[in-house]
Amino acid sequence: MKVDGHPETAQARPASDKGRFQEALKKAPPETVKAPLQGGQAARSLVTALVTTAKGATGAMAATALARTPPRGAIASAEHLGQVRQGLHTEAHRLRDVRGDAHQTHQERVQQRVTDLIARELAREPRAEPVAPRSAPTTPGPETPTSRLPEEAVSATGNPPPGGVGGSAAVEPSNPEVRVQAALELIEQIEVFVKSQRPALAMRLGGALDATVEVERTGEREVSLRIQGRRGPLPQKDLVRIREELAARGLKLSALLAS
Repeated sequence: MKVDGHPETAQARPASDKGRFQEALKKAPPETVKAPLQGGQAARSLVTALVTTAKGATGAMAATALARTPPRGAIASAEHLGQVRQGLHTEAHRLRDVRGDAHQTHQERVQQRVTDLIARELAREPRAEPVAPRSAPTTPGPETPTSRLPEEAVSATGNPPPGGVGGSAAVEPSNPEVRVQAALELIEQIEVFVKSQRPALAMRLGGALDATVEVERTGEREVSLRIQGRRGPLPQKDLVRIREELAARGLKLSALLAS
C-alpha cells in the first residue's frame, strides 16, 4: 500500500521555521539588534581588546614572577639574625674569658692571703723552744761532795749555811720583767695551740720559767695545764699571772697543776 503526502510535509517544515524566525526578529526590541560597525570603530575596538589582552598577560606574568621571587624581607631578616647571633656568640666568649680571669685573680688573692696568715702565725710562735736544748745541762745530776756539804753542815749545826739562802735566791731571776715576758710567751703558745685544734701539746720552756708544760684541750677554748718546774714548783705569782693572762685572752682554764 502506498502512502501519499509525506514528501510535502517534509518540505513544509523549513518554510515554517523560517517564517517563525522572521517573526521573532520583528518582535525583538530594536536595542538588541546590533548595527554593523563602521571601519574606524572596528579598528578601535580591536585595539582596545588587544590592549586589554596584553594587560592581562602582563599582569599574569608579573604575578608569576612575584610568586617565584623569594621575599627580600625574609632574606634580610635571616641575615640580620645571623649577624646578631654571631655577635652574641662573641660576647659570650668574651664574658667567659673575663670570668676565667676574675676566678684566677680571686684564687691568687686567696692563696696570698693564706700564705700571709701562715707566715703571721709562724712569726707569732714563741721563741722559747730553741732555748730548750741549752737548758739540758741544768738537769740534776749525781750528787757531788760539794752538794752534800750544805746538808752535812745543816745536820751538824742545825742551821743552814750562810750561802744557802743566797744560793737559792741566785737561781731565781731577780728581774720580774723577764718572768713576765716568759709567761706571755707561754700564753701565746697556748693560744696558738687552741687555734690549731690539736688535742694535746707538751713543751719545754727555758729561761726564767725553766719548766715542762703539758697542755690538754678540754673544751671550746678551754684547756688544762700541768707545769713541772725543773728547779721546783713555780712561784704562786707566776701561776696567778698565767691564769689572768689566759682569762684576758678569752681562754678558760679547767685545771692548773704545778709541781
